[in-house]
Amino acid sequence: MKPLLIVSVLLFFWNAALAGLNPVSSELHKKCSENGLCRLECYGSEMLVAYCMFQLECCVRGNPEP
Repeated sequence: MKPLLIVSVLLFFWNAALAGLNPVSSELHKKCSENGLCRLECYGSEMLVAYCMFQLECCVRGNPEP
């Protein structure tokens, strides 16, 4: 039982450590183009206004002026 607990804790912290090393995670939800946010894909209520690094989309809520 004890080895299983140790392995579970190690896997939990290893996942968190790798997420910090992922370059895409630092770009997600980063501010872009005035009021926009970088995301993998814009929601239906948002408009694509530009592209961020790693082919992420810069999304702005509503329908902004061009």
